[in-house]
Amino acid sequence: MADEKNKFNQIYDTLVNSDEDPALHIREKETLHPEDPALEEKSDQVKPSDQEKSVSETSLTYYDNRQQSYQDLLELIDDAEKELADLKFRKLLMESDFLALLDYFNQIFVTKEKQASAIAKGALLEFFTFELIKPLEGHGLQLSTNDFSTWESKYFNLSYRLMDKNEIGFSFMMPTSDGKFRNEKIKLMEVYPESMKVKVFDDAVLTLLKDCYSNHIYTSGQNSMFSREMNDVISHMKALGFEFDENLLDNSKPLDMSVTIPHKVPIDVLDRIFITTMDHEKYDFKKIGDEHYLVALDGQQTVTIAQDDASQTCKLTMNTDRKNKSLIEFFGSYPFLVPLTITD
Repeated sequence: MADEKNKFNQIYDTLVNSDEDPALHIREKETLHPEDPALEEKSDQVKPSDQEKSVSETSLTYYDNRQQSYQDLLELIDDAEKELADLKFRKLLMESDFLALLDYFNQIFVTKEKQASAIAKGALLEFFTFELIKPLEGHGLQLSTNDFSTWESKYFNLSYRLMDKNEIGFSFMMPTSDGKFRNEKIKLMEVYPESMKVKVFDDAVLTLLKDCYSNHIYTSGQNSMFSREMNDVISHMKALGFEFDENLLDNSKPLDMSVTIPHKVPIDVLDRIFITTMDHEKYDFKKIGDEHYLVALDGQQTVTIAQDDASQTCKLTMNTDRKNKSLIEFFGSYPFLVPLTITD
């Protein structure tokens, strides 16, 4: 029994002996003072950590990014709505007749009260010009796959473009007698949709006469075909409401007009005309004044030649009496008169 008691005492002594394990010492409660460096160290420990700051900044950036994405999305929706509206407008153009196209032309190009994309504007010009030259549809009219803004027909091509004053300019090309197209386009006419007027350039008619009878680029048959088909176009445009000034291409009425040639007619040209008329019993050549001549033709048709020394020009006055003719058709019947119109 005594032995067991001794063992128990030894165990107790081991447990309470401070020299055996310093970690088991009971430490006194520490009192901290404001100026104590330890307090400052602990105060630093309660400040937000770098990780906490990073989370806050990340949160702010997220909301900024989301707001920017929201604005980008609004812009995309706006662009999509505009594109959809433009597609609907292009569909509407395809369904429109001439009067509707004319109205859209004035709204977009003249008053600019309506906006449209470049594609829609191009489509409007395509549809509008087709309506203007629609009679050529019977001669294989189609949009060219080789030349921009160009209509092709069986015998010639017509190019179109919008000009500075919202008029539409038309130029034409015709294959030469060997079947090739010449490089130069001939400016033919300008269409003014706002005022519903058309200006035909007489120089285009004079160029055709010259290229046919002097340069031999075209044949007289080509010229006649061009005159006939373009007069169908002119008649159609008049039916649409367009007004034409007097011009050398229109054959809807008798030709009774004057044109000024920017040079005097050479004496040798007058001599050849005189010889031709003297060899034909129904023709006559008269001098009716100082450098003023009258060429009388059959059917009461006449050409008057008035030379002007001061301006070095010549005024030609053509009269087909009661016969409806263009200058191409008139001089096509009297090719010996064509040299009067050649300006070189």
